[in-house]
Amino acid sequence: MTVGRRLFLGGFTAGAVTLVAGGSATAAHAAQAAGAGAAEGATTTFDGPVVAERFRADSAVNAAFFRTASTTEHALTAIQAGKSGGGVAANIVSDNPGMSAVFVRGTEKAHGTVKVTHTGHADGSDHKASALSIDLRTPGTAAQGIYLTAEDGPTRGNLICLRNNGRDDFVVKGSGRVGVGMDVGAEPWSQLHVVQRPSVDSALRVDGVIRVVDTASVPTGVDSHGGGALYAEGGALKWRGPRGTVTTIAPA
Repeated sequence: MTVGRRLFLGGFTAGAVTLVAGGSATAAHAAQAAGAGAAEGATTTFDGPVVAERFRADSAVNAAFFRTASTTEHALTAIQAGKSGGGVAANIVSDNPGMSAVFVRGTEKAHGTVKVTHTGHADGSDHKASALSIDLRTPGTAAQGIYLTAEDGPTRGNLICLRNNGRDDFVVKGSGRVGVGMDVGAEPWSQLHVVQRPSVDSALRVDGVIRVVDTASVPTGVDSHGGGALYAEGGALKWRGPRGTVTTIAPA
């Protein structure tokens, strides 16, 4: 049965408490009484769930461990049932500057290791919300907002993919090539490949100076996609057409 009493894990004479899933519920007061006489450091096992209004663990060792072999249930579920205020479902704080606050490891093949789902509002009233928000605090900090690396070797997948409107609006391939406005799954032709869409009047706009540095290698090949190559050589701006004709647009 469920009782309205608080069960503090520290009340078990500093002994660890193992909760075994299955069986009938063990009332909180019965669980507390059963563990009251446990020797320090001993493990008290209850065959069934322990129901209590609140659990608290304050320990110098691993304070909690959750594991399930279920194929349908989560090992841990945290729900914030309040409809207002500043309370959250999980508040994780670390005082250790020498290590990450959270470790996440997965072996997924078709899902994200971490998946964030924002249940939106059809009227657009959530325009200030975001699925992920990063706040780098403290004046003078040099922390990186997002850092991605592949320490065991480069990935063959995308490093970043922002997919919307039925296309890859922004994608960074594992090869390092960057695409803007690409078809879904398309490979950028250049280091930076920008695709103009019918709904916009240009593929690239720059409010300011465009600097073209002298090329390290004059283009000589023919681009199978058509068009030509614009480049600088010796300070002169040049255009190489699809037939190999080089025209100096502006002298050095």
